[in-house]
Amino acid sequence: MKKCVNGKVVDLTSDEISAIETERHKLELTEKSRPLTETDITRLFIGANINTIITDNETASRAVDFHPSMEYNGNLIAHGTRINWHGQLKKAAVDLWDTEANNPDNAPALWEDISYKNGFRIIPKTITATLAFSKDECGWWGDTLFRSLIAANVYTPAVYPQGWEIVEM
Repeated sequence: MKKCVNGKVVDLTSDEISAIETERHKLELTEKSRPLTETDITRLFIGANINTIITDNETASRAVDFHPSMEYNGNLIAHGTRINWHGQLKKAAVDLWDTEANNPDNAPALWEDISYKNGFRIIPKTITATLAFSKDECGWWGDTLFRSLIAANVYTPAVYPQGWEIVEM
């Protein structure tokens, strides 16, 4: 470990490293022994039950932070379970084990993207007839929310900008 002293980067001494580790252990013990608050319990309950409480992806996209993250504990992640993966919802395409080898970056075929963001569909790069946007339906194109101006809209805002208007929020 290093520290900066008078603009120079120097190694920490073994005593300094030991003191830092001791303080870290004290903080961990304090956190583990403190009584849980109502907020803590609520968050634990919601986290454990979020995939049962919210069944549709549209609503789930508005509660990303409440979805569990992978813990790499070897437990089963059931097919259809949604997780928070770096602020984006992913859904398990199959039953899988909670291991680093099975995370969305290392095993993308095991996961499905949730095509919603903040309650609105994400506009795909290619819009098929079955994914067409209805007139007045909103969707995300990048970080911009658009409203479709035409029925059965199969064009992206980049391809046919006249078919969309930006929604000011």
